[in-house]
Parts: sequence; C-alpha cells; structure tokens
Amino acid sequence: MKIKDSVYIGLDIGSTHIKAAVYTTAGELKAISRLSTPVHVSNDGGIYHLASELWEKTVKCLLECINGMKDIKIKGIGIASVAESGVFLDHDGNPNDYVLAWYDQRPSKFLSEIKERVSEREFFTRTGLTPDSKYSLLKMLWIKQNMPDIWKSARTWLNIADYIAYKFTGKMKSEVSLASRTMLFNIKNRKWDQDLIKEFGIKEDLFKVPVHSGKMIGKLTEEAAQILKISKGIPVTVAGHDHLVGSFGIGAIFDGDVTNSCGTAETLVITMPEIDLNQFSGIPPFTIGCHVIPNRYYALLPVGRTGGIVEWFLSITGWNYEKFLDVLSKEGGENRNIDFLPLPFQSGNQVQNGWFGGAVTNSNVSQLSHALIHGLSNLFRNRIELLESLNFPIERLMVIGGSTQNHYWMKMKANILNKRIQIVRDSEAVARGAAILAAKSSGEIEEIPVPTSLTIEPDQSKINRLEDYYQNHYLQKIAVIDQ
Repeated sequence: MKIKDSVYIGLDIGSTHIKAAVYTTAGELKAISRLSTPVHVSNDGGIYHLASELWEKTVKCLLECINGMKDIKIKGIGIASVAESGVFLDHDGNPNDYVLAWYDQRPSKFLSEIKERVSEREFFTRTGLTPDSKYSLLKMLWIKQNMPDIWKSARTWLNIADYIAYKFTGKMKSEVSLASRTMLFNIKNRKWDQDLIKEFGIKEDLFKVPVHSGKMIGKLTEEAAQILKISKGIPVTVAGHDHLVGSFGIGAIFDGDVTNSCGTAETLVITMPEIDLNQFSGIPPFTIGCHVIPNRYYALLPVGRTGGIVEWFLSITGWNYEKFLDVLSKEGGENRNIDFLPLPFQSGNQVQNGWFGGAVTNSNVSQLSHALIHGLSNLFRNRIELLESLNFPIERLMVIGGSTQNHYWMKMKANILNKRIQIVRDSEAVARGAAILAAKSSGEIEEIPVPTSLTIEPDQSKINRLEDYYQNHYLQKIAVIDQ
C-alpha cells in the first residue's frame, strides 16, 4: 500500500489572480491552479469586487488544483491575500457583497478630513502608516457615507483572507499583518487602537480578536468540506498580507534581506526587529507593520504599479505577454532617443504616473517596449537608493512574482543597479509561504524549505552607459517632472 504524501494548500488571493497551490513539507510544488480575480467598475469610476464571487472563484481554483490528485493527504490550508480591502458581515454572519478594491480612488475624498482630525505624525507613531486612499479606514468612511444601509447592518469587518477563512471554518479572527494595513491597528501593542476607532466614529465591535499569522483559525466545516470534496476537520490558518507571506516563503527573514515583490504593484520588503516609531525626525516614505514572522516588523516601500504599466501597454498594443517577451528578446530594439519616465507613487494617490518622451515619432512599438522596461528599471534603482540613504542594509536582494518570468527586465535591473539579484525559481512565493505557514502551525516543520534561485550578475560591458543615463538623464528629468 502506498503511503499518502502529506501536503499543504496555499491560497493567494491577489488583485489580478486567485491561486491555489499544493506543497509538500519539503517545499515541493505538486500542483497549482490560477484564475482571474473578478473585478467590476462602477459608473463613477470605482473599482470593486463581490464577496460572493471571490468565494466562488477561490473554491473553483482550489477544486481545479486538487482535481485528480491521488495518494495525498491534505493536512492544512493557509490563506494569504491583498491587504486593505475587506468584507462587512451582518449580525447573522452574512457578508455584504460590495468590496472596494485596494486601489479604488473614491475614498481619497476623505484624506483632508482625516489629516485635520489626526496628524500624519500621530497616525505614523500609532499605526506605522500615513493617510492614503488605499487603507481600510478610508474605505469604511466611504461606505458609511455612500452606502448607509451596508454600514447600518455591519457587525463585523474581515480582511479578504480573514473572510475566506471564516467561510471555511465559521470562525471570525483578524490576522495582525492584515490588520496592520487598516490605519486602525496599534502595531506597538498589536491591538486595535480604540482612540482612533472612536475618533472616526467606527463601530467598536466591528473588529475581531487579532491573531498572529499562521495560527490555526479553526477547522474545515462539514459544509465547506462537502463543497471542496475533501475531508472535514482540516486545520485552516490565515497566513496574512501577500507581500510579507511571499517574503517569508522564500526565506527572506534575516536583517539585510530585501524582497522585491513584482506583481501588479511592485514593492520592496525589509525584515527588521522591533523599531521605535518615534526615532524618525520626519515621516519616512515607507510604511511599517507587523510581519508574519513572530515578534518581527517590516518596512514596505512601494516602487510603483509597474506590472500594471506593462498590462496597460499590452492593452493598447493588443499584444499578449508572450509577444511582449519575444519583442524584448530581439537585438536592436533599443532607441536611445526615446525615454519612459515613471514616477514613484505619490501619497494618497494610487494612479501610476509616467511619460514617454523624446523622438516619439521616430520610434516604433518595439523601441517603446525597450524604453518601457528601461524606465521601470530606473525607477527600481531610485527606490533602492532611497532605502540605502535611510541606512537600511541590503545584503541580499531577492525577486519574486510574475515579472520574474521576464528575463530581459530582470537583467536590466541587475545592470542598472550594478548588483547581483536572486530570482526565486518558485514564481508562486505567496502561495508557497501560505502553505509553509499552515505546515508550521501544525508543528510539522521547523525550518523553512527555501526554493532554488537564479543569480543574475550585471553585465559590466553595459554598466557605464546605463550609469551615465541614470545620473545625467533619468534623475534630472524626473526631478523636473515632479516639481
């Protein structure tokens, strides 16, 4: 009789895709499924999800992942998701369908009001965040004003991963790394900040007991088990905020480890010990929160919606990603007379700004493609240098996410930075981290199984030209644009 393999399922509920992956305790990927995340656009330009569709797509994705797998024993499910977005539930635990996307701009109308009531400095020293349209507090204020029926019936707020865990188990808990992105969570004492909750008229009983990442929320109910066609009683954990779960999943857990997470949005994640938020003379350009690693914190610096820019470019060219990669692989595609100049995110605005400039009329679409990747890589270096200027050590730079499949882009990053970068072979780092956290919660593993990586060294023959462009063109031009 063949002994069944013990496996863990990692769920990654992202803004572009929902993914389900099956991993062994040794970190071996056995199966994966991906489905597009359902998104809707309102008449007033808002972007939202439906809670019912998120649940249905999660179930479908998980079923597709495990369909046909034999000789396995599922021993746990870990769930990671985008942060900031959440679901309201009524007194009976029924969800309201309307879920504002994390990048919905409509809540930005409340930025001035909340800054007048609580200073940016006060927000930062309590929550590690400064006011921005993406955070949960502003979404709640928008719902309160624009959808009063939802607000009146609301009895619980759960982040998306917390909500999916509730659907699996019937238990309502709030994971701390996700709670850290609400602007209502005190990251020093890891509790909901009652002063801020009262200040903005938020119902005190909306928020559930915070639990640490990887702690078992509950076990799969009989109803959920029947839907998923697997055994009831399987432990379910909330892994947490996707960027942090991905960083954990690749073993970037030591001081000096920086994870470059490249999805629709690109970020830099730095793991660090406990930090005194009062040590900064001003407000830094990064956010701080509770890591999925016990008793650790993180700094998160946005790079930009770089993957979103590529998606935009493909939409106007009519290309698929394979065509884009093919064009980038061709020699002679560069045109040094055309620039793409992206700017970092501005506080409170999730719209990505960038410009093509130069000899546009003398450029073809292939040359625009190369300029696009060149510009995005210059933006990446600009953000890395900001971290270095703030005395964050960068000993090891690890890159994860869908953009790692674009070898031209990764090589351009190494060349412009003039540093080696490690491309993590497992492109599903978030799902991997969620599965590992589920395994750790069961006590089945102690050490994190680290995936293999590809080290990309800079091409020294191109360094001088790229350095000259960065110093004498890119930095000067974005300084002018940003004025």
